[in-house]
Amino acid sequence: MTQNAMQHAVRQTKIERARRMTLDERLAAGAQLYAQQCELVADLIAGLHPDWTTDQVRDEMKRRWKVARERDAKRLYRSGGVEMQDERS
Repeated sequence: MTQNAMQHAVRQTKIERARRMTLDERLAAGAQLYAQQCELVADLIAGLHPDWTTDQVRDEMKRRWKVARERDAKRLYRSGGVEMQDERS
């Protein structure tokens, strides 16, 4: 099995599992994924700045989330490395 075929099979398995989940299970999974994402971002920032305190890492996380929210509010998206204004407005 090629790597691409294996990735496709894994993706399909995850999709099928998600479809069988109840709403409560999906909400819990979403919260868990968000917490995992926060941990990954904190670990990334701490790895980039090993001399930073926990508070500095948390402040940088907050700054990054704020930038992302502002970008989303402006409906700016990246496509092919070029920022584009969303045409839905």
